[in-house]
Amino acid sequence: MANKIKLSIFKKALKKDLNLIKIMFVFIMFSMIIISFYGTNNFFKNQSEQLKSSFKIKDSFLEKTLYSIKSETKESIQLKEQFEIISNIKEPYLVTAEKYSSFNYTFSIFFTIFSILSGILGFIILQNGWSNLKNFYLKASFLISFFCSTLFGVLPNVLGNEENIKNNLSKYNFYNGLQLDIYSLISDNKGYLKRNTPNSIDSLNREILSITKNIKENQDLYFNVYIDQVPKEIKPFE
Repeated sequence: MANKIKLSIFKKALKKDLNLIKIMFVFIMFSMIIISFYGTNNFFKNQSEQLKSSFKIKDSFLEKTLYSIKSETKESIQLKEQFEIISNIKEPYLVTAEKYSSFNYTFSIFFTIFSILSGILGFIILQNGWSNLKNFYLKASFLISFFCSTLFGVLPNVLGNEENIKNNLSKYNFYNGLQLDIYSLISDNKGYLKRNTPNSIDSLNREILSITKNIKENQDLYFNVYIDQVPKEIKPFE
């Protein structure tokens, strides 16, 4: 009788330990995925930073060239102020596009990896049948892989990665274009300052007002989420 009680206690303890191991297995799996995700994202972020630095080199060259022009007319001073304003406004667009870009690459890689993994595990499970398969770790690995492949497949569409990257880069390039226009005006490529007539100065001021208008109308930061891209079968409350 005593042996049976000891055996029963041992079985309960063993079952408890096995359940704890299973919980730890799932916890470790998710921890590894999270760590790998952030590691991969940081890698692509560093690659984006290198690309971003090339943009900054170009901007720095343009800025130095522009300030090397010594014209001190009221219009030139105003144009240089516009140039500075645009430099501050356009920076967040490049930063936002950079962040979306790094996440987009990370999502794509993880979606591919977990889609392949869930396909392989699903094939193995189908050979035995879900009900007949007693291997908890194989089942758990399949469910985690399937969950991750679904998550990383849906998130880029919900967050609108490609759309947000494209629109923020478009805004950044738009402001680059305005700065080149400013450089052209300060360089007096159209001869407004050289002619220095009331009509030519009025024409220059109209161009300055046009740049101000473009700054005012285009300084909203682009960020959008597309909740309608969530598949209907996994939307809550539907």
